Amino acid sequence: MLEVSVHKDLTVLALHKTMLEAEGIPCFIRNESTPGMGAGMFGLVQSPIFDPVLCIVDDADHERAVAVLREALAPPAMDSADWVCPQCKESVPASFESCWNCETSKPEP
Repeated sequence: MLEVSVHKDLTVLALHKTMLEAEGIPCFIRNESTPGMGAGMFGLVQSPIFDPVLCIVDDADHERAVAVLREALAPPAMDSADWVCPQCKESVPASFESCWNCETSKPEP
């Protein structure tokens, strides 16, 4: 059992767990019912030792699990640069399919 991901937000780890399970990597969340509880009375003491931790069942899956999460959580690559509208000459972000100013369609490369 090796740790793959630690996060204070249980929903983030649940998403990571779903990603690993979709790839056939058995895993579980340790401290699932104790996030933010802390060691003190009424959970007033915050300690990372009680944060939820995503663990894989088989140590042999560790490298693949880390690679799956790294790939899934990487920011999307931008295929192109910003473009200039041929109609109004405004600069338009690469992710836009039409001009934000005059709604002219993005020209084909």
